[in-house]
Amino acid sequence: MSDDFLTLTFRLPSTREEELPLVLNPWPVLGCEVRDVNGEVEVTVYLQREAQGILAQVKGSLQQLGAQDLVEGTQPALDWLGEYRQQARPFAVGERFWIDPQPAFPTPPPEGRIPLRIEPRQAFGTGSHESTQLMLLLLEEQGLAGLRVLDVGTGSGILALAAKALGACWVLGFDLDLEAVFVARETTRWHGEWPINLFAGPTKALRPVAVFDLIMANMLVEQFVPLLTRFRQLLRPEGVLFLSGLLVGQKAAVASELAASGFVVRRQRHLGEWAALVAGLQ
Repeated sequence: MSDDFLTLTFRLPSTREEELPLVLNPWPVLGCEVRDVNGEVEVTVYLQREAQGILAQVKGSLQQLGAQDLVEGTQPALDWLGEYRQQARPFAVGERFWIDPQPAFPTPPPEGRIPLRIEPRQAFGTGSHESTQLMLLLLEEQGLAGLRVLDVGTGSGILALAAKALGACWVLGFDLDLEAVFVARETTRWHGEWPINLFAGPTKALRPVAVFDLIMANMLVEQFVPLLTRFRQLLRPEGVLFLSGLLVGQKAAVASELAASGFVVRRQRHLGEWAALVAGLQ
């Protein structure tokens, strides 16, 4: 079938696992699944059907890495996102939030919890990732009544909606990704009681005036670090900056970047290997 994916399954010494991305990088790989098995790793690599002509070269590169028992195969092209949507179930985050991935057929939240109806889409922010959960935990600890909030890289809009639900008086979310802002606007249809403002564009679209009490950025480190100076211009003197999307091992480097931009780290939270930082102006 033309819609099938090609697969290569093999065993690899666990000591060579970290080299695998470098070996696969030159090839048109769609994805890679890795499982620990008896001190080794079992790997399945997925490629487009059109890659049939280069399989021998890919296999040769993997064998040089130490791959054994290479087996070719095919995998039906499934709608993975659709499958996830069908199987996804509501779950609680922190003390306040109830994340429901079925907004058209919502499950009533437990008493006292705020329902965030977030359909799994291509925009980041379904509530399942630790970096998003860390932000939600920080928000419920902050006390947002009457605050003006900026959500940078809003994705699905989940954090902007959470801030509004917790009492923020005005919330603005934006993203460079037009598709993400479209998804966020669709998400707001399920949350009419918490109106938020959205736009697609960069931070330079905002006047460099200190008008926000809270700025939050749930992004990769290399994405938010170049924006720290801009955040300083937009944040009120007594304001707070939330940063998530960094690994625990990146905390020291991010703290150094914050200090260079006029911030100081006030506190931090961890979930697994992920961390979030709360900073204020020096």
